[in-house]
Amino acid sequence: MRIILGVCGSISAYKSLDIARGLVKNGHEVRVILTSGGEKFVRPEVFNYLGCQEVYLAGDDFKYPAKKTDEDLLGSVLHVALAKWCDRVSIAPLSANFLAKIVRGEAFDLLSSTLLALPKDKAQLYYPAMNTEMLSHPFTIENLENLKKIANKFPLFVHPTASGLLACGDEGEGKLPSVETIIDTTEAFNKLSTTKKILISTGATKAPLDSVRFLTNSSSGLTGYYLAKSALIAGHQVVVIAGEGSTEKLELLKALPSYELISVKTNDEMKSAVESHFKDSDCYISSAAIGDIEFSAEDQKLKKEKLTDSLPIKKANDILKGILSLKKPHQKIVGFAAETDLSEAMMLEKYNRKPVDLLVGTKVNNGLTGSIKEGFANDGASYLLLKDNKFSKKNLSKAELADLILGKVFS
Repeated sequence: MRIILGVCGSISAYKSLDIARGLVKNGHEVRVILTSGGEKFVRPEVFNYLGCQEVYLAGDDFKYPAKKTDEDLLGSVLHVALAKWCDRVSIAPLSANFLAKIVRGEAFDLLSSTLLALPKDKAQLYYPAMNTEMLSHPFTIENLENLKKIANKFPLFVHPTASGLLACGDEGEGKLPSVETIIDTTEAFNKLSTTKKILISTGATKAPLDSVRFLTNSSSGLTGYYLAKSALIAGHQVVVIAGEGSTEKLELLKALPSYELISVKTNDEMKSAVESHFKDSDCYISSAAIGDIEFSAEDQKLKKEKLTDSLPIKKANDILKGILSLKKPHQKIVGFAAETDLSEAMMLEKYNRKPVDLLVGTKVNNGLTGSIKEGFANDGASYLLLKDNKFSKKNLSKAELADLILGKVFS
């Protein structure tokens, strides 16, 4: 992806260096445009050292073309050429001053001129950062509302500020969101290009034994995070139902308008949430490690003297099996099988019991019994996929798996 990173005059501008580095590391082509205020907070040369293709200053429209590296833009006005070159513009931080000017349609420097020249199908993302009083001033509130009003004409997104200790010593709203949040939402934002709703369950559920103890597993929810991000990038509406304690990465996407995150604790809560959202979903991806046993939970802590060598257990809800009984012809379902001994025979047996559109087998081990930890909380795993009675075995990162699943489901 070709990304223009705009940097305005805010003390949080120093974070733009980490944002640029993260975007470059993720494989994007990045060019930076500084406003005159931004130039006072960060040295332009640093962006080049971090791998950005070019760094432009506020007045560079009048010096162009100045370098050989501008050859791919020769023959054009710089702000027009940059608007055509990029896939999206992300402004982090967005200052109150720059906000006030762009909502009036002013073209007073390279960044504002590039925004006005931007084709209407290209995304604009804004990350305000300022003192709490400046943020809550009626002028700023009105300016932010006016900026959001044109979202029906452009794929435009304004991220809410974070709350905490500000550089001025005040505490409150106005902080720039985390670097990870800005990178993730810059990559994942997509004004809905499809009408498909993707329902994803992820993470682990908990089976309470008493008011203190519970049984769970080592699932982190990372697979669900990558599935959600991949689906958002593709322009889908995404609902994620995550077990309590799942990766915090799922929170990075929560401000995006086409993303909903629901937290649950138990099998019953997961079942209720999945059934509620499945009705109007086009695809359900059951990547959660849902507990398959339950206890007759006590309201009080079980005392040691009452514990025996065995605990009475019962089968928990088989959520995937129940969802299959509700499936309509247009709906797709992806099932997961987490196994320590992954084999084709085991996969076929599961598929025959639960005939999903795609079955993903994962080799897992929590590493607590002397074996090597596999699958859980790792960035990748060994997978065995079954679709249309055909097997394929792959070692993939979880990001690669997410892209593969969505490709197979909607191919």
